[in-house]
Amino acid sequence: MKDPEIAEWLKTGPVLGAHKPIHVQRREHDAFIDPEPPPVGAIEFLGLKGPHGTIPVRVYSPTDPRHGAAPALIYLRGGGFVVGSLDQFETAMRRLCEGSRAQICAVDYKLAPEYQWPTQIEEGEFVVRWLHEHAAERGVDPDRIALGGDSAGGNLTCTISLKLREEGGPRLKLQMPLYPETAMPFETAAGVENISGGYVDTAGVLLFLWNLLPPGTNYTQPYVTPLNAPSHADLPPALLVTCGFDMLRDVGHAYARKLAASGNDILYLHYPDLPHGIVQMTRHSRACLHATEEIARQLGERLRT
Repeated sequence: MKDPEIAEWLKTGPVLGAHKPIHVQRREHDAFIDPEPPPVGAIEFLGLKGPHGTIPVRVYSPTDPRHGAAPALIYLRGGGFVVGSLDQFETAMRRLCEGSRAQICAVDYKLAPEYQWPTQIEEGEFVVRWLHEHAAERGVDPDRIALGGDSAGGNLTCTISLKLREEGGPRLKLQMPLYPETAMPFETAAGVENISGGYVDTAGVLLFLWNLLPPGTNYTQPYVTPLNAPSHADLPPALLVTCGFDMLRDVGHAYARKLAASGNDILYLHYPDLPHGIVQMTRHSRACLHATEEIARQLGERLRT
């Protein structure tokens, strides 16, 4: 059964992939902005000169940092590639930061349809390479840098991890896809069970892809559909999360099985009573709060050494 607190809030909350103009959905998602976010040690606002112009990055440092060079998580927020802002993820980033005691670099990658694929991959990869190159001056341990994200950001986490492996790029300490879009969910049991009534509608994936992909793009290729990669071997250790009331539950689980079968170290967390989008819903559900705290705690443990 769906957690009753979040089920009640979802009745009036925003819907990702709704039959509304994108600008309306973007504005409605400001419902995720908490008036009083939890405390955090410090916040720094950066603007990196990326391949498609300035990339805003919001850096969170914990109140009680670890001694020496800090572990870090580069975070790519969700929103179907068309919705989402750093303000809407402010609370989530603060909780991940304090709970893991790691530095969090939240990336405000550019949205579709204004900027289409592979802009988002290229910006996320740019930040990974930038942080590795500038780790010493940022007070970061280059051997303890993770990449994570939720939903569309989970997709980017998977695709960038694959790309870095293929290109011999920086080695990530951890990849952390949260309820990732690893494949189209239309024919899965989860996609049918969660067609509507939750935070995100299954049919919304059509809207996301239509806006994200230039005409003629092969949507089955691994950098769009990472479940289709010919090999999932030799990837970073993974902390992968799925939720029961989520259209992406089954494709996320399938990706976890692929990683495990290919010999990768993986911790798989599943929250059967929660919907898509839990890290943004901590103010509305104690279960979402506890799940987010557990994710942060597990992240911290895996970045400790």
